[in-house]
Amino acid sequence: MPFVSDIKGPQQPVRTPTTLVAGSLRRTSTIDTHPAGAGDSDVDLRACDVVAGQRGVDVLGETRVRAHLAQRVIDEITSAPHDARVGQLVGSMVGPGFRSTVNRVLPGEARRASRLHLLLDDWVGAALVSGYSVQHASITLGIEEKLPVGTADRMAGICAGFAPEASLVGYARRNGTIPSVHGPHAPPLDGLHPVEPLRAHGMRRFRRLDLFPAEADSAAFDAHFRDSHVDGDGVETIVHEYTVAGSVDTSTRTITSVTADVRVLPWQECPGAIGSADRVRGMMLPELRDRVRGEFVGTTTCTHLNDTLRSIADLDALMDLRAGLQGSMMCDGSGLRSGGAWL
Repeated sequence: MPFVSDIKGPQQPVRTPTTLVAGSLRRTSTIDTHPAGAGDSDVDLRACDVVAGQRGVDVLGETRVRAHLAQRVIDEITSAPHDARVGQLVGSMVGPGFRSTVNRVLPGEARRASRLHLLLDDWVGAALVSGYSVQHASITLGIEEKLPVGTADRMAGICAGFAPEASLVGYARRNGTIPSVHGPHAPPLDGLHPVEPLRAHGMRRFRRLDLFPAEADSAAFDAHFRDSHVDGDGVETIVHEYTVAGSVDTSTRTITSVTADVRVLPWQECPGAIGSADRVRGMMLPELRDRVRGEFVGTTTCTHLNDTLRSIADLDALMDLRAGLQGSMMCDGSGLRSGGAWL
């Protein structure tokens, strides 16, 4: 079936860079997935923490994971900095149950809200969305296969876009295929760590989380999430995009306000999930990932918004980094410094 346009959702990509003011900390991550033939894929996962100073931006830490998957199962994986435990993920399928495996193999990473945990935890969603590349190629080549009978009804109810009466589900029932859309062209991302260009048919999951300077016991935060795809002609378009902003009580590490905005989503019913973001108000950062995963289910939610809300838990790590920098300031006695940049 061709790409559809009559039932697609919002198409308003982020175009204005978010300024990283002095004293702010930023965590960015990317998960790049490239087809490697016969159902295999090469995956490049990167994350970086930086702090903004009066003289520029200093890198506080970087993490990279590279992997090869055969039919969604990891058969090669390395990490930098090297962590021998990561090798124990060989043989694991990146799908249902993978997050539990990560928590068993790398205990304590979730509690520390480490960059490594962010990448491995977010890989599940990125792997799921990478199916868009396969579907896009199939439609373009005219080889899309029909769905097994009853598939549309089995999908119904998992999220707002897949509600039983949603346009996507109705289309699938009538036509026996999952519809697809062409998203808007992807404007350049701001504040992105170094990455390699996406190759044809590749997909990128990007996250940015900014923690601004605290005032009294409150600090504002701003998050940006985007899934994008590069077609056979090298054109990058957006599949999903959200922004989330709010504030956190720095003394209790509790979310005190949150607002989510839809930028790009595939289906017209998808924005119905946006109100669910307010439900994280009052949650403490260390409990955020588990509570959202356990409580945010059904047609009032969105899988990709849920994962974005879960990633806000990494504010915990940024606050710890800030505390360490402030400790350096007290020891130095003349200013807060990291790698030569003064705050």
